[in-house]
Amino acid sequence: MKVYARIDNQQVGPLGLDELLGAGVRPSTYVWHKGMSDWERAEDVPDVCRAMRRALAGLDPITGEPVDKTPSEESGNMPDSASGSKGDTPPGMIGFRSLPEPDVRQNFSVKPQGVSIVAAILATLLCFPITGMIALWFAMKCKAHWKMSEDPKATPQQIEQLRRTAHDDARLYRMMIGITFCLGIIMVGFTMSRIAL
Repeated sequence: MKVYARIDNQQVGPLGLDELLGAGVRPSTYVWHKGMSDWERAEDVPDVCRAMRRALAGLDPITGEPVDKTPSEESGNMPDSASGSKGDTPPGMIGFRSLPEPDVRQNFSVKPQGVSIVAAILATLLCFPITGMIALWFAMKCKAHWKMSEDPKATPQQIEQLRRTAHDDARLYRMMIGITFCLGIIMVGFTMSRIAL
């Protein structure tokens, strides 16, 4: 099977299943092969996803058999299309075995979005009181930590720590609001089923 991929707004291919990782195909990369009606993410195409998982596990992407190669042999056997002529091989790439770590750094200098005390109060009253009150508590903590980080007397380290804590509070608030909403739906469904009986 030959696969085409869209990498950095360019079409790459055709690639064999054993060339996917080396060419820079990632789970979120859009791929297409003969028989597909449209481009899909690699993680949603069974054959491509299976080949990538096997390659990451050190197995042959096509047969699934163990591959016994030293790192120097692997890098030497990498296809020319995957090795990159301009040094564009992703950092951390050794043969077909590993993907580079994604850049997941969060920007803590921006105020957390989507935190609302009013929404937490409404969720407490209308959905599920216990988790709603926990969401309200995290919303108030988030606002308080962010306000403390704006104090001109705070040191840069204190500001950084307070803002990180505010972002953590915001994440926990969003999680608790979601749980509260789901529990509210369950309670309404349970109540309606009891009434229907």
